[in-house]
Amino acid sequence: MPETKPETDSSALLALERLSPREREIIKMVALGLSNQSIGERLFISDKTVKNYVTSIRRKLCVENRIQIALTAIRCGLVDPGISQQQ
Repeated sequence: MPETKPETDSSALLALERLSPREREIIKMVALGLSNQSIGERLFISDKTVKNYVTSIRRKLCVENRIQIALTAIRCGLVDPGISQQQ
């Protein structure tokens, strides 16, 4: 039986297309495991603003938590799972 790649959810890909450029930045940082505070410091925005973006991303992707956001980002190729947050 041929090896298969993990399935990419086409609905997730469509949802990713609806993300704003800022939401795309944030989803990548969430996938790297950064906290709201760390993301805010890197983007010069408040923790509350980051939280609002994460909530918006969750709604657009129809997921329930940050782990599902990260998995969606990895499955859709937004981030390489081998990259650490220090980079």
